[in-house]
Amino acid sequence: MRFIAAVLLSVVVMQADGLLSPCTAYELRSKYATIIYDNPEDLRRYNKELYLAGRLRSQVRQYKTDTVEQEVVAKIDVITEKAMRVLDMYPRPLNYSIKILPGRDEVAHAFKQIYNVNVDYIAFYSPRLNRVFYSSNNGRLRVTCHEIGHVVVESYFKISPPQRIHEVMAQYVEKHIND
Repeated sequence: MRFIAAVLLSVVVMQADGLLSPCTAYELRSKYATIIYDNPEDLRRYNKELYLAGRLRSQVRQYKTDTVEQEVVAKIDVITEKAMRVLDMYPRPLNYSIKILPGRDEVAHAFKQIYNVNVDYIAFYSPRLNRVFYSSNNGRLRVTCHEIGHVVVESYFKISPPQRIHEVMAQYVEKHIND
């Protein structure tokens, strides 16, 4: 398959006290997304939360899904393609990244680091980074496809639509993902 790649990255991050400490991150590549996570358990939890039924599930079965990593990649590709069909928007090329975090607190912390605003989100899309942030324990289909809807809308238009229009379009994807 085109998407198979699980690469272990070693990165060095600065701690608040200025000391360097090693940190391990994992990376998966799909047709559309680079999926980054720090702990394989977070990926397993996210995959378990991301339950697909009906046609979406049968589309995932067309992929090789012997491992959790392959299954997550397949689900993200199927959801991304369905979001494009629902919106009738096919941005080319469509490339974005996903960061799977352990929980809601880490998502809120990521938002605070990027925008310097306190929130209580379980997921969000950052157009500036072209990255979706998900909480591994809240990776439900509606949440996942809503944020991917934002990705498609942002990638399709040369000038980003107003925030409320963006939100309406993402909600439309969320509502019609199983049609």
